[in-house]
Amino acid sequence: MEENSWMKDPSLADIDPKKLNFMQKMFLESRSLSQKEMIPFFMALAMKSKKENIHFTEDETNRIISVLKANSTPDELRKMDFIMKKWGKK
Repeated sequence: MEENSWMKDPSLADIDPKKLNFMQKMFLESRSLSQKEMIPFFMALAMKSKKENIHFTEDETNRIISVLKANSTPDELRKMDFIMKKWGKK
């Protein structure tokens, strides 16, 4: 996936750019992590989002995931599926 091309998707136009930048940073930082490293990474990320007062609605989350999936490589899709299973997302 290109660095931030997904952020320009029209379905995300009404989402705060601060939220999209947060997701972009998360995506880039998690790229090189193994599955074992993912859980601690996302726990720390959840704490950071709370500290920075970044909250996503279910609709925002679903749209972002949909766009990310549409723009991901097979390896990136496997990682996203692993993460979503761990966090209870489909």
